[in-house]
Amino acid sequence: MQPWKLAVRPLRKRPFFSIAVAGLLALGIGANTALFSVVNTVVLRPLPYPDAAQLVLLLEASPAKSQKESLIAPVLLEDWNRLSRTFTAISGSYSDSLTDTSGSEPERLGGLRVAPRYFQVYGVAPVIGRTFSPVEERFGGPQSAVISYGLWARRFALDPRITTRRLVFGGQGYSIVGVMPPNFAAPSIEVWLPAQVPPFLLRQRAARYFSGVGRMKPGVTLAQARADLDSVQHALGEQFPATDKGWSAAIRDLKAARLGDAARPLTLLFAAVGMLLLITLTNLAGLVIAQLHQRERELAIRASIGATRAQAIGGILLEVGVLTSAGAAAGWTAAYASLPLVRLIFADVPRIFELSMDWRAPAFAVAAGFLALAVCGFLPAWRATGSEYCATAWRAGRGIAGARQRTLRVLVAAQIGVTMALVAGAALLVRSFYNLDRADLGIDARRTFLFRVGAAWDEDRNRIGHMQEQLLAELRRLPGVEAAGITNFLPASGATLRYQAALEGAATTEDEGRMPAGERFVSPGYLQALRAPLLAGTWCPELRLDFQSPPKAMVNRRFVDVYAHGANVVGRHVLMLDLGNPPPSWEIVGVVGDIKEDAVSAPPYPYVYWCAMGGYWPDPEYVVRARGDMTGIISAVRQLVRQIAPTRAVFEMRSLEDAFAQDLDRPRSNARLLTLFAAAALLLASVGLYGLMTQTLNARRQEIGIRIAIGAAPARIVGSMLAGAGALVAIGIAAGILLVLVARPALRSLVFGIGSADALTLAAGALALSAAALLASLGPSLRAARVDPIEALRAE
Repeated sequence: MQPWKLAVRPLRKRPFFSIAVAGLLALGIGANTALFSVVNTVVLRPLPYPDAAQLVLLLEASPAKSQKESLIAPVLLEDWNRLSRTFTAISGSYSDSLTDTSGSEPERLGGLRVAPRYFQVYGVAPVIGRTFSPVEERFGGPQSAVISYGLWARRFALDPRITTRRLVFGGQGYSIVGVMPPNFAAPSIEVWLPAQVPPFLLRQRAARYFSGVGRMKPGVTLAQARADLDSVQHALGEQFPATDKGWSAAIRDLKAARLGDAARPLTLLFAAVGMLLLITLTNLAGLVIAQLHQRERELAIRASIGATRAQAIGGILLEVGVLTSAGAAAGWTAAYASLPLVRLIFADVPRIFELSMDWRAPAFAVAAGFLALAVCGFLPAWRATGSEYCATAWRAGRGIAGARQRTLRVLVAAQIGVTMALVAGAALLVRSFYNLDRADLGIDARRTFLFRVGAAWDEDRNRIGHMQEQLLAELRRLPGVEAAGITNFLPASGATLRYQAALEGAATTEDEGRMPAGERFVSPGYLQALRAPLLAGTWCPELRLDFQSPPKAMVNRRFVDVYAHGANVVGRHVLMLDLGNPPPSWEIVGVVGDIKEDAVSAPPYPYVYWCAMGGYWPDPEYVVRARGDMTGIISAVRQLVRQIAPTRAVFEMRSLEDAFAQDLDRPRSNARLLTLFAAAALLLASVGLYGLMTQTLNARRQEIGIRIAIGAAPARIVGSMLAGAGALVAIGIAAGILLVLVARPALRSLVFGIGSADALTLAAGALALSAAALLASLGPSLRAARVDPIEALRAE
């Protein structure tokens, strides 16, 4: 233990230095370890299922050129499961809004309706009870439910007799038969019910509403599974040409499908925090070099009495090793304690509910500690024990030699380069978020709010339709309500439903007249509530519980421009080729302006707005526009729903502006986090530059004193010092811009409305960094101009 005691002794003599180094290391390593845990959980770690690499997401591949994927018809799930040779099991699910009335108050539960074999595909056993039996999965079978661990804990206090309890949906009891483990699904999914598809739907090959999931047999690759299903689908296309011809299978790794586009911004943020750690380490390396300079006489004496260079380096490494060990341990502890906060910050990231620290987190902290030891210990020790520094005791204390000065300049230039990259990246994301937040959606969201009323897809549609008609009629009668309507999906919601359409009289032979188009289900009053401009024709007719009348539809301007080349389409019919055989024909009654239905950043797409029939969509979005303040109307709406449907839950009541703002939470959070990292990097780089200028002043004090003695003007001294700093900053900025250009592919998908290497943004970042550098350099430069020549010469 003697070497460690010797290492701790000089650290105790310099408590401020020791605390500063250990504290900064703890912050840097803690932030990196916490974000590494997010990346590890979301990107690196396999899904929490047995043999998760064999799980795939399955969709139908549409023959449309612009939209390749579609949901799956229930009959096709059965066909694929029966005919495929590369899958152990294939199943599917669709989301459902469920209102449980088993308690004292109606409660909305997020749920999934699942096809047969759903839990078999995942291969996860419940923590208590069982999953669905084949009898329960068939139409007309017993009504049962499997609940999530979170619901079991929240509603039933982990009651071990949970399988004796029941939930009530739509007035019908569902026996709870099992509870799934905590990480089986996202917290928003609280209950699973068997889909129990009726026989008539099993004959509708165009009724596509399931999202498929399959488990491949061991050793089967994605390419083999895709070829297998393509062969099956080709045979089905020959057997059912009206609905299946030209369709194939889309297969993706389930983990990659769940992750989606989340990996890119996470990787960017992790890289930003890593850069911040490197800046911190270079700053600490400069601090260690300065400390070793103060101990130059001590090192020289050691060398003169026979201490080898290896022994000197080893002693310094032990000292720095104590600090890096303390910083790594404190950083890992801080990262572990920050997990609840990290879950809140990244609440919308896929799989964040699985966030935990496994063995990789402490291993990462240890690796970061070794990196800190190398940068802050070995490199400064190697430079400090060189022959030019410690050859004799006489040379000790003469000031920083040229080689050490070059080392500090390289470290500071590296800090400035990394800081420039972070500042430019943050500026790009901030400008991108600004553009997203102010993008024209084609509507007016002011004084508009929305809500949903719980209703299940297997309920009596006549009863739901009457409720919807009555609720919309009463909403319009409320004082202060300007318009009210319903839709299946809000604008910019990401629900990119695509169907093959055909326009009556369209002069096109492309894809046999097929026209890919988006679809929305709307009632009269909905588009008026959004204040979408009516360009031609009329609005949708009144909502009626009538499935026999000829359906009506509206289209957007993009549909007219692309498929009718600007000609009048009012009075013509559009056929939705994927929705039946024969396909339904909808009369176009009006044309509205383009609304960004898919995403804020997506260009307008051809859309068909199907005029709603009561009860067709059980749980739509209710949208209400107020003439004035919404506060009083919102409370009146809640009371109105209780009067009309007292057993149904009212949920997700919020303003339309808040709904759109929530969709931008992740871009906003990314911009804020990267801006925070950039500000910290700017501060650290400024401190590093300030330290370098101070060291330069100390090294050149005699030279500056002589120049002042022979008549050099103070402005010339200041200019000389600032010129040296300016050259360093210019090199750093150029290196930072190069880093941004290298990162363009990663940035391209994260920005909106600007280029990934926008010149104006880069110039603004360079200007901000130059201003910070000027402030950091000005103090030492002004002090240099006030050096007393006599004192400088005496000190030498």
